[in-house]
Amino acid sequence: MVAETTISDFHGKVALIEWFDNHRRPLPWRNHSNPYAIWLSEIILQQTRVDQGLPYWERFMDAFPTVESLAAAPTDQIMALWAGLGYYSRARNLHAAAKVVAAHGAFPRTRDGLLALPGVGPYTAAAIASMAFQEVVPALDGNALRVYSRYFAVADRIDQRRTVHHIESLATPLLDPERPGDSNQAIMDLGSRICTPTRPQCGHCPLQPGCEAHLRGSMESFPIKAAKKRPQAESWTLYVPQWKGKFGLVRRPSSGIWSDLWCFPTELPPYLQSQPDLQTKHLLSHRSLTLDFHGIEGDFDQLEVSWTWFTLEEVKKLGLPVPIRWWFEEKNYF
Repeated sequence: MVAETTISDFHGKVALIEWFDNHRRPLPWRNHSNPYAIWLSEIILQQTRVDQGLPYWERFMDAFPTVESLAAAPTDQIMALWAGLGYYSRARNLHAAAKVVAAHGAFPRTRDGLLALPGVGPYTAAAIASMAFQEVVPALDGNALRVYSRYFAVADRIDQRRTVHHIESLATPLLDPERPGDSNQAIMDLGSRICTPTRPQCGHCPLQPGCEAHLRGSMESFPIKAAKKRPQAESWTLYVPQWKGKFGLVRRPSSGIWSDLWCFPTELPPYLQSQPDLQTKHLLSHRSLTLDFHGIEGDFDQLEVSWTWFTLEEVKKLGLPVPIRWWFEEKNYF
């Protein structure tokens, strides 16, 4: 069951907007209602903290000030700007969605319309629709779900779709119809700064008087989640071909780890030998990688290989996974 606080008990509705007006974070995409700037910020901030994503948003806005310029950009330029953010399918979907919007001449103005864009899910669509077009729909990211699950003492697992739908039905009437985007951003800010996963600062929360979890003294018992799985451990060997001042790289497949990025090859032709070099560990969402780099040097004039040769200056412009960029930095190439 989902325990419910009635709508009339949501005493903090006005206090929430007042709190936001006094404590809102000065994020640049909040300075205007440009749907392109808002959409770009939401895609970058999927699975990414604001402090990490903000410099990327600024770089993309500088490089591509309009959705049309982003749509026309070469894929490698986009992947290079995205390098380091992870979840690289977001970059491919960003490019694909930009092409759709540019072809239609404008962004869809509703949550349902935005859901048709590549890479846009229910939360992202609701955030854009409420912030850019003032549609009264709750944007339920992890922070918002935590705030609402505590306020209503939601007793079901938050990772279940029916629970999310129920919270959406509870949250919709709580949005300020004149400022739905600000209501959503207030909840997000509250979740990231006050109603945190551990040690929530209830004394500073504008919703504290009506919060069911606070009344019970069980704030950290919510939201209820499934137990996390431990990342799967994997070991990779990456071979580093060097020849005539160039580096041999291969493009990763379009699906899987580091999709479409340039990487050192993971297979060594039988006629070549390698020497152990550096080792590093890299944690992904579901995998823990141990990466061993092996150097390869030789005369490749007469050898047939499957990788592509790049000068150092060319490598710097490619989209590289974080561990590959780390290798170049450790070797003082970057």
